[in-house]
Amino acid sequence: MDKGWLKMKVGLLHIVSICVVNFLLNYLLLFPLDLFQYITTPDLKMFSLVGLIVSGTTALATLLFYKLVDGKQIRTLGFQFKRKDLLFSISSIVLTVLFVFIVSMVASNLGVVDAQWYLGVFVEPSFYVLFIMVFVSWFVAAFYEEVLFRGYFVANLKFLSKKKLYLMTSFLFMIFHIFKGLDPISIVVLMLMSCVFLNVYLKSGSLLPCIFAHLIYNFSTSHLVGSSDIAILKFDGDIGLLNLIVIGLFMMTTLVLTKIFYGKNETSIIVNNERVLS
Repeated sequence: MDKGWLKMKVGLLHIVSICVVNFLLNYLLLFPLDLFQYITTPDLKMFSLVGLIVSGTTALATLLFYKLVDGKQIRTLGFQFKRKDLLFSISSIVLTVLFVFIVSMVASNLGVVDAQWYLGVFVEPSFYVLFIMVFVSWFVAAFYEEVLFRGYFVANLKFLSKKKLYLMTSFLFMIFHIFKGLDPISIVVLMLMSCVFLNVYLKSGSLLPCIFAHLIYNFSTSHLVGSSDIAILKFDGDIGLLNLIVIGLFMMTTLVLTKIFYGKNETSIIVNNERVLS
């Protein structure tokens, strides 16, 4: 049998296996254990704890699968953190937080929500405890998703052409969010987001800039603004269609930062591998 086709079959078998493992773990943790109720709870301590349990368990399972079943060193997924990665991550964090605040204020000025700055949180000791807990929880969630959807999937789908790689990984990324509910808009957004993060991974060769970009988007849109106890810009309700502006700005900013810091060339993660399906 041709070596390329053998690699393809092994890669697909690994992908199916890791998907089954992660689906089962997510389902068992969220539903039989009834942890799903805490995914959207206003109780930030429970939100953080459940996030750590679910994301931490599935991340550990994925890493162990890669090491024991794939037989590869975990570091080969790409955990280096070079100067470019640091600068990219800092830029992504600053710009994302900035435009999340700006769009939220625009929504307030348009009367969509009634937003008020709540700087009093900085004098409350409990704020810092909750802030760190929620931040760490989102970090672990982003770590898990980037390890699985960018790191593991790319490692086992190297036989695909670049277009098919983007399509396959974005489709799987979208499917795994089915537990939170899917609609036509969220399907498109999830698949586009996946493509943006995959672009960062292929250009940088590291999961860490992807993790920090992913983390800050989730953290800022979910907890830095809105009704969260640690929100700095507080408002009730939702900014509606302006959410799409935030998403669009985030994706465009991430693409621009990727081009600035990493240029057009892809790393050896994808370039030096044989294609079977073009």
